[in-house]
Amino acid sequence: MIEDLPWEEFAGDPDTYIEKLEEKEDGLQKDLYKVRQELRLMRQLKKHKDTAEEWRRKGIPDQRQSADDDEDNDLAAPNAQGQTRKDRIREIMRQDPQRLWKAGSMAEALGVPTKSKSVRVTMDELVRAGELVKHPGSNYQYAAGIRQAS
Repeated sequence: MIEDLPWEEFAGDPDTYIEKLEEKEDGLQKDLYKVRQELRLMRQLKKHKDTAEEWRRKGIPDQRQSADDDEDNDLAAPNAQGQTRKDRIREIMRQDPQRLWKAGSMAEALGVPTKSKSVRVTMDELVRAGELVKHPGSNYQYAAGIRQAS
């Protein structure tokens, strides 16, 4: 390609050839982008095809569960006292309705300090249900405590 350049002309007017080479470079960049996109799509297709083939041979695998899921299923399933995590949060917050709680503090109060994220998700659900109020700084308060203070 570079060998094909008319060097005599190039030496006489380098600006014209610089512009032409830059245009050619832009075109090659666009072509390279398209090729990379097609390559990425083909790799994804192959991966899905391989997965489907494996499922045909071995069957569809069961859904994976981490060990933590088994011990922390109290979000939907009741504990020994028949209370869900939402019930336990309501009970704790009812004891001091004026108190502001962080999700981490609530997780500790529930005895699941490693589950503060799932406790926060549960508390956010209670906010959407109107049972809790979320203040700035991710502080939660029992909604009845707000009404009592007013």
